Amino acid sequence: MMTDILRELSSACIVVGRDLNVLHANKAARRHFGQKNKRSGELEFSDLPQTLGAKIYQVFENRCGDGAVRYEPENSPGTVYSVSVVPFQRGNSTVPVSALLTAD
Repeated sequence: MMTDILRELSSACIVVGRDLNVLHANKAARRHFGQKNKRSGELEFSDLPQTLGAKIYQVFENRCGDGAVRYEPENSPGTVYSVSVVPFQRGNSTVPVSALLTAD
């Protein structure tokens, strides 16, 4: 159900597992952050700008998000995203099993 919801949002949504594998990326995420020259069209963690990858990693280390941050891509001056990364935890687990990045 969550995948269906994320797929329909106009915001870029990326779910990254604790092992830094991209578990889900909707169309908007692949369009904004994907590599244009890739045949598969699948998004990989290494495709993300270093700034955003560091935010995801920080959520896994600190176990919490730090609210929305402003992100301006180097290759697209004048384009500004509001990006937030939140942890997903399972049951009583004290560590996130994945993180959700959204960019508007």
